Amino acid sequence: MPSDMNDEMQPDSAGEGRSLDLVQRLLVSILVGGVVGMVAGVLAFYVAARGASDLPRDSVIGLWVMTGVIGLVGAATVLVLNRRRPWNPLVLAGLTPMLIAAFWVF
Repeated sequence: MPSDMNDEMQPDSAGEGRSLDLVQRLLVSILVGGVVGMVAGVLAFYVAARGASDLPRDSVIGLWVMTGVIGLVGAATVLVLNRRRPWNPLVLAGLTPMLIAAFWVF
């Protein structure tokens, strides 16, 4: 016996499916970018504010470099989630916390 009930989670049209995919990618990109960006930003803030007094110079430089690596990985992840190549020039936006902290590190 056929039923007229359909699954509410299934999009009714192709346009609605594309819109749902866009919203999901946007939400996950904001979450990933926010979490990874926050980690890179807090690490950069620590290195700039307290690194010189708490740690030896080589450790400060190492943490400063890790800030850039974390930022690059986060930016590349957001680009991949949005179906772009990870070697896009926008990946350099991940270096922002590292560049800001460079003023105080050097």
